[in-house]
Amino acid sequence: MKIYTIALIGGDKRQLFCAKALYDKGYNVLLSGFDLLESYGGLKLVDTETALSEADAFILSVTGVKGDVIPCYFSDKEIKIDKRMREVFSKKPVFMGRSSSLKGVEAFDLLKREDFAVLNAVPTAEGALCVAVKSYEKTLCNSNVLVIGYGRIGKILSRDLRALGAKVTVSTRSAEKRAYIKSDFNRAVKTEDIKTLKGFDIVFNTADFTVIDRAVLDKSDCDTLIIDLASYPGGVDFDYASKLGFTAFMASALPGQYSPMTAGENIADTVLTILREEKRL
Repeated sequence: MKIYTIALIGGDKRQLFCAKALYDKGYNVLLSGFDLLESYGGLKLVDTETALSEADAFILSVTGVKGDVIPCYFSDKEIKIDKRMREVFSKKPVFMGRSSSLKGVEAFDLLKREDFAVLNAVPTAEGALCVAVKSYEKTLCNSNVLVIGYGRIGKILSRDLRALGAKVTVSTRSAEKRAYIKSDFNRAVKTEDIKTLKGFDIVFNTADFTVIDRAVLDKSDCDTLIIDLASYPGGVDFDYASKLGFTAFMASALPGQYSPMTAGENIADTVLTILREEKRL
C-alpha cells in the first residue's frame, strides 16, 4: 500500500515541525492530540478516530509511550492506546522512539536507526552546550571539561567544546577510539581510570552505565557541574551527588527543547527513508 496520508498522534514541538516538513514535501498530514492549537497552517487538526480512519501511516512521540498513554504536550486530554488503535497499528506502518514501550505492536524504532541517531546527536550536543552555559558561572572558553564516552554525541560534543576554547578530556573504554580522540587534539583517558572529577569544571556523561558512583563522588569537589546526557537511569548516582552538594542533573530530550525544527525535520527525513526502503513510496 502506498503512503499518501500520515498522521502524527501526540508528541511535542518536534512533531509540529515534522508535520510541516512532510506537508511541504506534498503529503497529506493529520495532527491528533494537538487540540490546544487553533490551527497550524495547512495541516488538519483531527480527533484520534479520524486519524485512525484516514491515515496510511502514523508517527508517535520520539519519547515513546508511557504505559498505554501517548504523551500529548499540546492537549489537555489523554490519548490512550486501546483495542481499536492496536488493531489499526497492526496493519499500517507506525514510527516512534522506544518502540518497545508500545506493547503488542511492531513499530519502527527511530532511535535504533544509525542515520537518525547521528542526525539527532547534533542538536543533542548543541542542547548540552546550552544547558552548560545556563548552569555554569564562567565561560566555556578555558574551562576544563571531561566528556565521558566517545559515541555519536561524545564525538560531536567534544568537537564543539574545543571549538569554543574549552580544554577537553574525553574518556572511552576503546583503545582505537582513544587514538581518534588524540587525533582530534583532545586528551584521552580510559573510562575505567576515572577515580575522581577533581580538576574538571564540567563533566558531560554520555555512557549508559554508572561511571560517576559513590567512590568517584567521594573523591571529587562538589563545585564540578555534572550533566548527564545518557538515557535513563544515566551514569551518575544522582541521590548521592545531591547529598554531597553537587549540581548534577539529567539533560534529556534536548533536541525537542532547543532545536525542535531541526529535530522534527530529521524525524520526517528518517520516516520517508524507511518508507522508501520498505517500497511504500
